[in-house]
Amino acid sequence: MITVYFRKGRHPYYDEIFNYPPSGVRYIAHDFYRGVMGTTHTKKYKLKKILFSIYSTLKGNVNAIPIHAREDLIFSVGGVMVNSKKPWVTDTEQGYALIGFKPWAKNIERKKRNTVNFIKRHNCKILPWSIAAKKSIQNLFGTHEIDEKLEVVYPAMHIEKTDERKKRSHTCTFLYVNRNFYGKAGLETIKAFDKISKKYDAKLVFISNTPVEIRKKFEANKDICFIEAPIPRRQVLQLYRKSDVFVLPTLFDCFGFAFLEAMAASLPVIATRIYAVPEIVEHEKTGLLVDTEIQMYNKKYMFAFPSTQHLYDYVKKHPPKLLERGLENHMTRLLENRQERIRFGKEGRKAVEKGKFSIKHRNKKLKKIFEELLRK
Repeated sequence: MITVYFRKGRHPYYDEIFNYPPSGVRYIAHDFYRGVMGTTHTKKYKLKKILFSIYSTLKGNVNAIPIHAREDLIFSVGGVMVNSKKPWVTDTEQGYALIGFKPWAKNIERKKRNTVNFIKRHNCKILPWSIAAKKSIQNLFGTHEIDEKLEVVYPAMHIEKTDERKKRSHTCTFLYVNRNFYGKAGLETIKAFDKISKKYDAKLVFISNTPVEIRKKFEANKDICFIEAPIPRRQVLQLYRKSDVFVLPTLFDCFGFAFLEAMAASLPVIATRIYAVPEIVEHEKTGLLVDTEIQMYNKKYMFAFPSTQHLYDYVKKHPPKLLERGLENHMTRLLENRQERIRFGKEGRKAVEKGKFSIKHRNKKLKKIFEELLRK
């Protein structure tokens, strides 16, 4: 039995790792930062964050923490590395996570060199969530010195067992779910659907933090059901099963777990062609991808804006018209073609149930990585 010190992250994704370990592996949870996303952090959390910052500075600005573990190896998360004699892994969605998401910090070049040297001298593996994430690491550090330490491990999601089935209807229901209206092209989605609903029998269930002025502007369209986010996850899962198409034209997500949830519910997906999204939503196989003239990343998978807030502000002033037209075309296409919706939905579920986003596929890779590190 391999025992793993699991520095459990706050994202629900880490429950998918912790609750479904590989055969012969036992995770032991250790919460470094306690709290739940969206809640007020405790004084203890804030103190630990300050101490972490001080420690990082003293160690040459390397994004690492000391961990003394009794377990066989350590699983850190979110790009936070480990200063330990034990073998360790950390996962990451973006290269910047390895330097604490501070690409414009002082002495950044020294920090990057120290990070590369830190990784080289430890018995460890960096686990990018995607090929895009792996490329972002290579481009950030501008070297292939640590390529052997990089291993892509796609996130996985278990399949919810249910006897509930969507009742066949002539009305096509589109579902949009997120808590970032401008960062995920909420306005463009509403505008595209507003045009479509004048010609077709369709419905849009729109769950987000929609600005009041936008709600008022489109409240006359009774085919749009506005729901204020957030709502309980169980309710979201039920909505997946009652919908026909999932639409989420994100402008900044590195991955997007909502895509996996939708695919697990056999929904075809309409998404944007950015970062790792094409690795999740395969165009013309599990859904349709739309181009956008605005996004958070450049061609090297690095930040194109100083922060996500800069991106949101830019989108407000320069609405992505190309994206809006693409959404209208793709939504119309799937609305008109029920068989295509079914085919894409089946392929998406297969990818989560048996393919590269399955628990079995992920655990096979993790078990192999753990065993390799323990043999060194």
